[in-house]
Amino acid sequence: MSKALHETRKSLDDARARHEACLVSFSGGKDSLAVLDLCSRTFERVECFFMYFVPGLECVERQLEYARKRWGVIIRQYPHWVLADVIHNGTFGKDWVGYEDVPIIELSDIHAMAREESGIALIATGAKKTDSLWRRRMLQAQGKAGETLIYPVVEWKKLDVLAYLSAHKIPKPDSSGRNATGIDLSAPSLLWLHDTYPDDFKRLCELFPFAEAVVWRRTFHAVA
Repeated sequence: MSKALHETRKSLDDARARHEACLVSFSGGKDSLAVLDLCSRTFERVECFFMYFVPGLECVERQLEYARKRWGVIIRQYPHWVLADVIHNGTFGKDWVGYEDVPIIELSDIHAMAREESGIALIATGAKKTDSLWRRRMLQAQGKAGETLIYPVVEWKKLDVLAYLSAHKIPKPDSSGRNATGIDLSAPSLLWLHDTYPDDFKRLCELFPFAEAVVWRRTFHAVA
């Protein structure tokens, strides 16, 4: 961990020499918590942006409020870049007809909006090489590290992140048990939300009514 942390601090110091402010892609998960803490210790000014599938969920707002209070950051919220694909494909929806005009959004579009509204060029994310296939796809979508995009914990392992959170007394966030933390439309995420935050699950089902099929599948077929 000490070597990984040393390399991370060095890369952040190099970025700080070029940028006095940093914009953290914040998910509320353990990786983004570590990145936010690291960046807050390095840059003069730090802000965040968050991408949601369903706005206003209690399980998400708790993490956002924790970050606001602990680090004093502004957190801007945008629709998740995958959401347009989900709507177009009719995922867990009653149909997919009538949504042809919903614009396709790329992750680069979210980055551009966050940069414009914050006035901050540099973005730091919590993507790691050892993440799940989904997170590795996110890493590929974000692009290579460069002048205005950095991955402070890209070489870290899960235990490195947990050790950092423990050392700095940052509570480990609730999660669905997968490597990645956050709300999406995967079966583990939906079941965790149903069991842990039932009111949030009901709200999600208002937008994605057939998400309940995942719960019924577990009930009748013992398949998670």
